This record gives sequence, structure tokens and C-alpha cells, in this order.
Amino acid sequence: MKPIQQITLRLPQDLAIRLAACTPSRKRNQFVVDLVRRELDRESRELEEAAKRLSALEAALEGEDSDWLAFEDGALSTDEFDEKRFLKELSVRKEKARKASRAVAA
Repeated sequence: MKPIQQITLRLPQDLAIRLAACTPSRKRNQFVVDLVRRELDRESRELEEAAKRLSALEAALEGEDSDWLAFEDGALSTDEFDEKRFLKELSVRKEKARKASRAVAA
């Protein structure tokens, strides 16, 4: 048998009345346990999905840091910032990130 920890749960009166009206007295504890378990499982699934999406996005943009460093080095070598080139690169990178995000969501 699994160890059990008893807790005190405070419910607003209207909610406690509804719980009492909708569930038999010997089933209320299990009802609350099932609700808590279901909600925690849902939250875990959401976190897992978010982690998978982030991992896929990172994988899609793996060389990003070195690309940006190379871009900056090139810009510094001319002692002049090329705003058009920078904005074009930024646009390309944003589009890659959007595509990666959509691919993971699908």
C-alpha cells in the first residue's frame, strides 16, 4: 500500500455544498484525489510539450550564435554598421524560427 498523507482542504461554502450534493459521502475523497491528479498530469504534459518545442527550436537554430558572431565580425572589419544587411539577416532568422515553431506545433 502506498503511503498516504492527510491534508486539510478549505473550500468556499458554495463549492463545498455542490461537492456534497454531487458526490456520495464515501466517494468525495477519491473525487478530489482524481481531480488533483488529472490537473497535475495535464500540467506535466504541458511542460513536457513546451520543453519539446523549445528543444526543436534550439535544434533548428543550432548554429545561430556562431552566425551572429561571424556577422558582427564582418561588420566590425569595415568599421561601419550595415543596417540593411543586419535587418535582412534578422528577418531571415525570424522566419526560420517561425517555421521551426510551426513544425513542432504540427
